[in-house]
Amino acid sequence: MDMHDLPDRPFQRFVLLAAADLAMHDDAPFHSFDVRERCVDRTTDVACAEGGVERAAVLQALEALADAGLLTETEVSSPVGKGRPGYDLTVDQAAVVEALADDDAVGAYAASLRD
Repeated sequence: MDMHDLPDRPFQRFVLLAAADLAMHDDAPFHSFDVRERCVDRTTDVACAEGGVERAAVLQALEALADAGLLTETEVSSPVGKGRPGYDLTVDQAAVVEALADDDAVGAYAASLRD
């Protein structure tokens, strides 16, 4: 993965990195609320979430990342049997981390995942 494959918008890069973080911890496929929770936990590490992490913004970013081929969307059953969209990375999570390690907006978060 190189910088040409990455989304242009910093918030989308943040969401992609949160998805990679979840995948690195075997939490895939993941739901939008998992991604939002991870983003909320890491807002102090990024320069693109000053106003907070809204669910709608995370959903829009996930859709954009899926449209770009960086994520796949699958139907995942919840514990109560409801089908909800789930997401999984289509690219290597370590490659995402490396590609974003020098990013001005999310580099500190990416660097923390290297350790």
